[in-house]
Parts: sequence; structure tokens; C-alpha cells
Amino acid sequence: MKQSPSLTERHRGSPGGEAPTPVLATAWCAAVTAGALLTLSGPGAPWHSALTFAFLAAAPGGAVALALAGLDPWSRAVAALGAALAVNTLVAQALLMLGAWSARIGVVAVGAAGWLVLTWLLAGRLVRRRRTARERVG
Repeated sequence: MKQSPSLTERHRGSPGGEAPTPVLATAWCAAVTAGALLTLSGPGAPWHSALTFAFLAAAPGGAVALALAGLDPWSRAVAALGAALAVNTLVAQALLMLGAWSARIGVVAVGAAGWLVLTWLLAGRLVRRRRTARERVG
């Protein structure tokens, strides 16, 4: 019985089936960083809220998407979106319960959560590489 091609193999020739170009990824990272910086510096720009929303979705979602690199792109996108929604909800609830709600504190907390997930991911990869290197040598 022949296996059906994976989702990425089926859509490889279609527009949007390819991986994003480095220029597009760089532009997205710049927009997300601008959103965080605009929120931390204060309102004023007309696109302030849109870029802040992009940061709030991308910080935890991007870290989870990197952690799930073995999955197909659609599954990673759904998991990253769910993780971003969960992190943002938990941060908002915690800040409201503590009576410390502010957009600046929320952006810092969500950024810290994304940073912690990313650090955990990179530390895990480093440990696996060292373990593999030890097994090769010994």
C-alpha cells in the first residue's frame, strides 16, 4: 500500500507551500521587536497596537514553534497559536489577580515567558548534542 504524501510534499509547488524567505522572516522579527519597543516606550504611533499584538502572538508562539520543529508546518502553527493564546491568557489573569495590570508589564511578562521557553529549548538541544558526542567517543 502506497503512503500518501505529507502535507508539505503536496503543497511544495503551490504558492505559500515554501518556507518563508530570510528577508520575510527578518521583516517579521523587526516588526515584532518594534511592537515591544513601542509598548515599552509609550503610545503615540498609529500602528502601535497592531505591532504590540504581533509581539504578544509571536513571542511565545515562535518559541513553541521552534520547539516543535519535527511536526509539519500546519500542526506547528496550530500548536504555536494555542500556546500563545494560553500564555497571554495566563499572564493577563495573573496580572489582574495581583492588581498590577499594565500593557508594559504584560509585554515584559509575555516576552519573559517566550524567552524562558526558548532558553529551555536551546539548553535541551545542547544537552542532547553533548550526550550524542559522548556516545560517539566512548
